Amino acid sequence: MTVVNGNGSRAFDETGIAHVAAAERLARAFVVAVDLCEEAGVPLSTAQKVSVVEALLLEFDGLADHLRSVESVGRMLRELGHH
Repeated sequence: MTVVNGNGSRAFDETGIAHVAAAERLARAFVVAVDLCEEAGVPLSTAQKVSVVEALLLEFDGLADHLRSVESVGRMLRELGHH
């Protein structure tokens, strides 16, 4: 999710930055959760790991649209305040 800024160079927009940050956090959380299960002596099976990743992806899939929607509402509210 890149946009061309006023200088003509590519830069991540706020939604893109939030999307990447969320992906990194989800990935870290998954790895930590799997490690904790293994350390506790209750390792996840491959099927369980796949199910968790599928759930994470389904949650993550709508994140960019949600962030754009929140950004749009914020922009409209700011514009209302300037009139």
